[in-house]
Amino acid sequence: MNDLWTVVELRTTKEAVEAATAKMRDLGAQGVAVEEADPLGPDFVPKFGEIYEPEGTAGKPGMGNKDVASESPGAPRWAEVATPAVGPGEAVVTGYWPGEPHRWQHISALLKNWLDLLPTWGLDPGKGDIAVRTVREADWADAWKQYYRPVTVRGRARVLTVCPAWETYMPELGEVVVRIDPGMAFGTGTHETTRLCLGWLLDEVTPGCRVLDVGCGSGILSVSAAALGAGRVLAVDLDPLAVEAARHNVEVAGVADRVEVRRGDLLDGIEERGDLIVANLLADLVERLLPDVHRCLTPKGRFLASGILVEQEDRLAQAMEAAGLAVREIRRDGAWCALSGELFR
Repeated sequence: MNDLWTVVELRTTKEAVEAATAKMRDLGAQGVAVEEADPLGPDFVPKFGEIYEPEGTAGKPGMGNKDVASESPGAPRWAEVATPAVGPGEAVVTGYWPGEPHRWQHISALLKNWLDLLPTWGLDPGKGDIAVRTVREADWADAWKQYYRPVTVRGRARVLTVCPAWETYMPELGEVVVRIDPGMAFGTGTHETTRLCLGWLLDEVTPGCRVLDVGCGSGILSVSAAALGAGRVLAVDLDPLAVEAARHNVEVAGVADRVEVRRGDLLDGIEERGDLIVANLLADLVERLLPDVHRCLTPKGRFLASGILVEQEDRLAQAMEAAGLAVREIRRDGAWCALSGELFR
């Protein structure tokens, strides 16, 4: 059995991370890792969540750093010099494909063409540097775990920490701890869009409420909602890898009795209604699902759209109002924002 993996590293901007991650998965990546710099400094205390940059990871591009990966003979190399540290506003998105590079030579060309299109969508591609190499599965299967550490988010009255399943963590009194195993394709809550959603769940989840998590990814929001007291959570994602990861995390967290994971396209075919609907997606996808929110949201329920760039805020607010949703609150974290709304009464 061939245990080689092709690793493609893309250096871009933080605002393009969500789109780049989705593109790599569209191209068949079996794993995606993201590394971002912390431009806010060690003394920054955000209003709706804490930013955590693992110690000692500066300049190491996700799972593919030279300390833990070996190159196969004849494989393309990243570079002849060390990869520069990730600068303010930058991000490194690393994708993993099974097999040797000759099987995936077209990936770099497809990504380059895609990068050329980013400005037409209002996204800055940044440097757009692409590098390719191979690693052996045995070298990185566990080593990548060093890049995931507990992330704490504080709401108005509660505190939640997302902790990798393999970490030993001692919570504070009253702190809610959610354990996640991100697998090869999903993060553990370090991105601004996820932190925004977690902070909102801390403030909005009430005992026994019903939650719809649209585009659930690893299931981090669904598991967190259940841990915070939701009585019923339906998690939906179109990506079969996401569905598999979410189901695994539901089991790891011990909330399978309250969380159901389904494969589906946004809210299509969903007959349940949620007191809370969370959609941590890109702006275009949020706009696509808005016509179905009225059908799936309870009369006094709340809808949260995240994954929205700050410059897209007005556009999404207008789209929500056009769909019959009154925008009640907007939260921002770095280049990203989340809009919370409810049905017009």
